[in-house]
Amino acid sequence: MLPFFYFFIFHFFSLGLLAFFMVYAMIIMSTHGTIWFHRYSTHRAYTFTNSFWRFITQNLVIKTFPEEIYVISHHVHHAKSDEPGDPYNAQAGLLYCMMSDVNHQSIADGLTESEYKKAFNYMRHTGVQLNNYKQYQKWGSVATPWYTISHWLLNWGFWYAAFFLIGGNGLACTAFSAAMFWFVLVRAFNYTGHGKGKENHKDGIDYDRSNLSINQTRPGTFSGEWHNNHHLYPESARAGFLPYQLDLAWVYIYCMYKLGAVATYRDDKKEFLAKYRKQ
Repeated sequence: MLPFFYFFIFHFFSLGLLAFFMVYAMIIMSTHGTIWFHRYSTHRAYTFTNSFWRFITQNLVIKTFPEEIYVISHHVHHAKSDEPGDPYNAQAGLLYCMMSDVNHQSIADGLTESEYKKAFNYMRHTGVQLNNYKQYQKWGSVATPWYTISHWLLNWGFWYAAFFLIGGNGLACTAFSAAMFWFVLVRAFNYTGHGKGKENHKDGIDYDRSNLSINQTRPGTFSGEWHNNHHLYPESARAGFLPYQLDLAWVYIYCMYKLGAVATYRDDKKEFLAKYRKQ
């Protein structure tokens, strides 16, 4: 993505494009990450009425992470939060988190058939084309290489063409630069979202004390990542439980439900309020 960033900075830069850059990176890409990777692909907090709406949701933005890199490692994160083996362990430091996707989020290449079946089952609802065990032994991935590469090319081709038609090469390069910005900096989220490895819980805000997760205003407001709430109720399609906790990801999911694109969802707000906010 660096060539797009080069052209954005040195050929097309303007204050208007910078504003679009910030909105696309900090709100649109970030909220989509919560909607698709976090609440659907990992936690199955809601279901689609059909594969068409699942495909649309998957491709609402420029493609960055392969699903398996996020989904399977995130299950490990919840099983071992803030412990050795947590792929985003904030106690290991910022660099550990920033290098997570290349150092310790990839799929182990020596899984037994029964172990691979568990990884396979984490992914089977996502619509990603998956390897059988023999194919996994050959390629070392859960998703088939053909699917991964072709999906990436088609997604990038569609979005570059769409942004080009709207605002020319300048807008297209800005959008891809913003996607890169999110793709890099999202690695820091779990570091800050788990108190930078220290206990930073606040009374009346962070109710889950079994791990270091905290509710942060910016990630919560921009993308619905009220992280302490999420650790309390990881399978909830809504994480913004308190009146001031805007949850844009939940807004999308609920609107899609009203439109008939989402079939079912889980909402734990009432349970949270009854348990933690009794008068």
